[in-house]
Amino acid sequence: MVEKSYLIFLGQLILALDSGLMPLASVGISLINTLEAYIALRVFNYYHLDEHLTRIKDFFGLIGLIIVVLQPISALLGNTVLLMLNIIQDTSFLHDVFYWWFGNIMGQLLFAPMLLILYYNKQKIQIREFILVFLLFAILNYLLQVLLHVDNVSLLLLITLPTTLYLTTTNVSYGSVGSVVLASVSLYFTHLGIGTFVQDSSQINNIINLNFFMLSHIILALVIGILFREKNEAIESLQAMAHFDFLTGLPNRHLLREKIQHTVYLADLHNQKSAICFVDLDGFKPINDTLGHHTGDIVLQKIVKRAKKYLIPEDAFLRIGGDEFLIILTNIQSRDDVGKRLQHILSSVSKTMYIEDHEIQISLSIGVAFCPEHGRTVKSLMSYADDAMYQAKKEGKNRFVFASSKPTK
Repeated sequence: MVEKSYLIFLGQLILALDSGLMPLASVGISLINTLEAYIALRVFNYYHLDEHLTRIKDFFGLIGLIIVVLQPISALLGNTVLLMLNIIQDTSFLHDVFYWWFGNIMGQLLFAPMLLILYYNKQKIQIREFILVFLLFAILNYLLQVLLHVDNVSLLLLITLPTTLYLTTTNVSYGSVGSVVLASVSLYFTHLGIGTFVQDSSQINNIINLNFFMLSHIILALVIGILFREKNEAIESLQAMAHFDFLTGLPNRHLLREKIQHTVYLADLHNQKSAICFVDLDGFKPINDTLGHHTGDIVLQKIVKRAKKYLIPEDAFLRIGGDEFLIILTNIQSRDDVGKRLQHILSSVSKTMYIEDHEIQISLSIGVAFCPEHGRTVKSLMSYADDAMYQAKKEGKNRFVFASSKPTK
């Protein structure tokens, strides 16, 4: 934070000096702007807001912070410094405070949320996409304001706003860039004395219309974009919850068919053999009953962590029930290769666990079917593996058993 404050102060000081302020005033304004950034950070942290603006409450929190806290402080202290240095008169103090507050609000509302969205958005906008969006909105603005001479702000909004919001639902960055292009081009046209926002005879009305036009695009685009992003992330989260086990992070039984069908596909396409390993924990129920489900959950997590050490990225590891798992070893070379890997897993898992002053030992019983040797369907392969697992239980547990030529169940 100290380093960032130093950089903020230095940047503000350069801008202040470049704008023609005397050195003492520049230092005072720079200190105030640095204080403003520090307060923003503290308030964001205090209310647990996220600078990524991933939730709508983060966005409105930022807007409220700018309007109610940061800019009133900045405007009041900044003009106080200018008043003390006789740069402004006390008769215009309140007037200057208001215009400082209003001007900074407009600038920050236009650019601060948009810059945060563009910087942190997961859907990064590519250079080619940026150019296309830029050209689309620049040409659209030129067509409406200069060639067609649209002088009604409502009509202008009726055309540009739906376009902005549509692109925002695709990627919030598109809407952000488009809104800024519309605002910037409109400002440039107004500066040249052309376009929609010089049509009214009242300069005040033109300024109000221009600000309304710019803010309506920025605010609505960001609100809609964040809402759509929240919706998409919620859908992704629900999909992950549906297909992945919350406790272990492993795929669950909903992905079992998909994983085995992929194994069959590899066997058919590349003549690649795989081992379908049905894993059942030995003596897990007494742990839950005597030590509680919290301890049982920790045991499951440790088992998964230990077993994963002997799997490669191409393998699959699923939790298909309370104490039942499935391991798919892909591209195996021989049964001996499978046996060595499973023995490593058995040895690792059976080592004593120390959980909350408890010494816990647990083992695995594993039944192994081979694809395509024992079939090419989910039902067939699971039947062989399940049968072999029960055979491992009968033979004394803490072992693996390869499936026979025919399942006995």
